[in-house]
Amino acid sequence: MSRRDDYLDALLKRLGATYYQTLHGDATASDVARAVEAIADHSRSDSGTPASGRPAPAAGGLPAGYSAGQRRVRDVMTANVLTVSPHSSCKHTARLLHDHRISAVPVLDPHGRVTGLVSEADLLPKHDRHPQHLARILSRQDAKADARTAGGIMTAPAITIGSDVPVGAAARLMHRQHLKCLPVVDADGKLTGIVSRHDLLKIFLRPDEQIASDVAGVLAAVLLLEPTSVEITVRDGVVTLAGTLADPGQVRAAIKLAGDVEGVMAVASTFTSHEAETWTRPPG
Repeated sequence: MSRRDDYLDALLKRLGATYYQTLHGDATASDVARAVEAIADHSRSDSGTPASGRPAPAAGGLPAGYSAGQRRVRDVMTANVLTVSPHSSCKHTARLLHDHRISAVPVLDPHGRVTGLVSEADLLPKHDRHPQHLARILSRQDAKADARTAGGIMTAPAITIGSDVPVGAAARLMHRQHLKCLPVVDADGKLTGIVSRHDLLKIFLRPDEQIASDVAGVLAAVLLLEPTSVEITVRDGVVTLAGTLADPGQVRAAIKLAGDVEGVMAVASTFTSHEAETWTRPPG
């Protein structure tokens, strides 16, 4: 084998291994997509066109704009963020929350790093001050009630997230921690944006037609399925796959890959050669 053949053989083995992992739930559509893209990139750089003689499709054959089910926090976050300093007054902080209709505001140190977060909940103790209850004076709630600055009432350390984190992971973190928003930081802890529940819900507002197009594109690109072999219908974000596939592994992979498409709420299959399988997006 030539060096080129050795390299291409290694790429194909990588694709095969990733495909196998997908069948067993250990890889996502994005993992397979990266393997496909590596092969397509090598083909383009070597000859300008793939072996078929046709121009290589963009992104390794994936549909234009398709995110392989791994849209990142940076894609949905708000970059222009209102902030306060630890020395900002509680009244100024409350005014920001009220006037801009936001649920929380990050507290930054002089270097732009997030030191805490002031939410509506942090301000509520000021409505519940009871000096006569001396046993509670040293409690955190009373300390917040008596604080005069954002630094005194903030929740610290703040729970933050990186901009490269998948949207699904951000949603799970917010769900587990009962958060309405997350400051987005870089490797140095400096604020780069903020992501809210509202931002994360945007991915579920994609039109059914666009979802169907992306599902068809990823099944064709990753599993090499002919457009006529699978019938795809989408209603209110629920994808139904129908058709005949000889390989049970392809059925499982098709369901997994379709479920990774942005905006998909659930996937059901009614393939004629197999017992119907259903995938449902987990909570969060």
